[in-house]
Amino acid sequence: MKRTILIAALACPFAADAQPFAIEKSVIAGGGGSSAGGSFALSGTIGQHDAGSPMTGGSFSLTGGFWAGAFSSGSRLCADQNEDGLVTPTDFTAWIAAFNQGINGPICNP
Repeated sequence: MKRTILIAALACPFAADAQPFAIEKSVIAGGGGSSAGGSFALSGTIGQHDAGSPMTGGSFSLTGGFWAGAFSSGSRLCADQNEDGLVTPTDFTAWIAAFNQGINGPICNP
């Protein structure tokens, strides 16, 4: 009986699992938003005090602010078709060809 209790007491600490690391985004703030009416759209922010450079540590990164993810994907160069950060003659030719299609023109997210 004492041996069973001893084995159980020694095995219990090894059964515990650690909680996974995570950085969850949370903020109590206001002052940002978007409005649209007809052919007009407006997006703005008032008092974005937590915006700044990303905080990083190890493999984790956290960027604060209302506009943090607005421009994070893709290239800001309209004619950069392969999104490598450079507009080469091949990129520009592909962009002009897409522009001349009219309806399905190039995707441009400045």
